[in-house]
Amino acid sequence: MDTIKNYLETMFANMPNTPEVMRAKSELYGMMEDKYNELISQGKSENEAVGTVISEFGNLDELSDILGLNNNYSAPVDNRRMLSMDEVKSYISAYSKYSFLIALGVFLCIVSPVCAIVGEMLNTIFSENIGVAFMLLIIAVAVGLFIISGMSLSKYDHISKKQCIIDYSTSIYVQNEKQRMSPVFAIYTTIGVMLCVVSVIPPIIIEAVGMEEIVDLGGACVLFIVAIGVLLLVYQGNANTVYKRLLSLNSNNTIAGGYADPQNKEVVYINDTAATVMSVFWPTVTCIYLSISFLTFCWFITWILWPIAGIVHAILKSLLKK
Repeated sequence: MDTIKNYLETMFANMPNTPEVMRAKSELYGMMEDKYNELISQGKSENEAVGTVISEFGNLDELSDILGLNNNYSAPVDNRRMLSMDEVKSYISAYSKYSFLIALGVFLCIVSPVCAIVGEMLNTIFSENIGVAFMLLIIAVAVGLFIISGMSLSKYDHISKKQCIIDYSTSIYVQNEKQRMSPVFAIYTTIGVMLCVVSVIPPIIIEAVGMEEIVDLGGACVLFIVAIGVLLLVYQGNANTVYKRLLSLNSNNTIAGGYADPQNKEVVYINDTAATVMSVFWPTVTCIYLSISFLTFCWFITWILWPIAGIVHAILKSLLKK
């Protein structure tokens, strides 16, 4: 069936992305699939079945009346830039590095208060000042990572800001890469969520054994464990975006983009900074919520953070999206 699918994509590669053409493509694929299954049930080999299906349904001119297609669809003009396979591979690699830098920056922002906590535990003015200084230094490094990450993608601005398209072989490569990385991203998500959940264990243990002198260390452990979990969540969330973005390129004008599902379409923001802010919004809210809740144990109050964050997210999304 893969051969039939590939041939079908080639037949409709230059067709406009109209409801009529989409319907015709779906109907033709159904006819091809039924015929293929019928031939296989009759004892035909796969090659014989594929050859028969293509010879019978492989001419759009002959099927245009049956499918309700207008012959004017045969040669549309597509002025979008075609991205090469090498360019797509380079973009995926660059986006992976970008995602890691963003995730690392978020990690540093979350763990930065640990320096102040440790400085306060030493109970001297010098250690407290040093702790605060290191906290500010780590935050500065995180901001620098955010800036560098945005600049690293600047040479690929045409992909997100201009009309581009990828050919069928490239789209298949992107689909395969997405499927290959899906288990990895699933593991990152699982570990990230688990770390956020178990981060409360250290302060519980410290309180249970009555070690009051290092009770603040429990809060530091919470921040560090949550930071690792959020790092994994932010990285997989950003890295997975590149595949959706590339697969959605073809869905604008021509049915050659039929290889992209509608769910792959993403919200496009006014610039990379806005996209970065929105991509780390919910992981950051989660970190803040868990940190405050575990440090104060005021769960009956801290839940209010979620509806407030939802309102803020909706406002930001309406203001920052194109």
